[in-house]
Amino acid sequence: MLILLQPCFIARICFIRRIMLMVGIHRSFKRLGLDYIVAFACLTVSIATAGFFYFGNQSASASQKQVVLQTRDGITSSMTSARTVGDFLIESGIPFSDGDLIVPPPSTPVKPGIVVSYTPSVTVFVADAGNPPVKFDFPGTTVCELLDVYGYRLSPLDRVEPAPSTPLEDGMEIEITRVQVLDVTKERKIDPPLIIEADPSLPRGRMDEVQSGTPGLAEEVTRIYFRNGTETLRHELTTRTLIPPTERIARVGTRSIPSPVSRDGTGSRNVINMIATGYDPGPRSCGPFADGRTATGRLAGRGVCAVDPNVIPLGTELWIEGYGYAVAADTGSAIKGYRIDLCFDTYEEALSYGRRRVLVYIIE
Repeated sequence: MLILLQPCFIARICFIRRIMLMVGIHRSFKRLGLDYIVAFACLTVSIATAGFFYFGNQSASASQKQVVLQTRDGITSSMTSARTVGDFLIESGIPFSDGDLIVPPPSTPVKPGIVVSYTPSVTVFVADAGNPPVKFDFPGTTVCELLDVYGYRLSPLDRVEPAPSTPLEDGMEIEITRVQVLDVTKERKIDPPLIIEADPSLPRGRMDEVQSGTPGLAEEVTRIYFRNGTETLRHELTTRTLIPPTERIARVGTRSIPSPVSRDGTGSRNVINMIATGYDPGPRSCGPFADGRTATGRLAGRGVCAVDPNVIPLGTELWIEGYGYAVAADTGSAIKGYRIDLCFDTYEEALSYGRRRVLVYIIE
């Protein structure tokens, strides 16, 4: 009914009637009721014309489909006439490449309401355990995701820079530091403790062994730290005695004798007159790179001394006047000739010991 009321429709009827009047057939057509036929014909033409424009517009609207696009910048919605996801991305000004992550794939037909996710790939370099960096073109979002996809398995001790939760950026360099902790168990010999007894019946400078001891056996657990396969630190965790040692007992003469030890320190073959000083295993005595080990690899502590190997061979057991039992297991740049450096557990003990002349007994 709305079509009948359109101005264009009324104008067409009037135009046709004028033509019929001009040719003189109006009255005859009127007698036959053809006036109504003309009106019906005009109505048909108008309906056809209106239908053409209406359905044509409907067809054009149907080719426009709504698409939701998800990118790193956010979510947008737009209308498109593109046939595939790839065409839609190009239409949206996104020149994608093979390394980009597109869901669904670019060849997927576009349907109304489709959701398209686009993540561009970035170039990232990964250096693992000090090895040369490896290049990856990856469309992921975080460092953790990249490491997981390419099979980089991390232990709880391993370190990653930047942090695994860091978003990926083009040209980013990722460094993996492998940290390993190893506990090593080994058995070591326990030297028998030496008990020194003063004997006034023996001349000074003489030492007699009364009882020979037997060594014991201990189980030692050492923890070793490695970084990218290189040892960085080790320390002793536990020590358990498996077989206790038995004591060695020796008597040292205290009776004065007419001829004292010579000034060069070599009066008797088993006693030496030396200048003694003290030190501790820490950095204040041994420098900033001290690791608590002696020149022979032994742990430094009380009962260890530094000597000149040309005077006293390393490994020699000694008894030092005013100090006690010690093993010559260390050296020092300033320990030359008849000098001996006695190890103490603390810096304060070593400092208070000072510098003094002592008799050093070589235990045979």
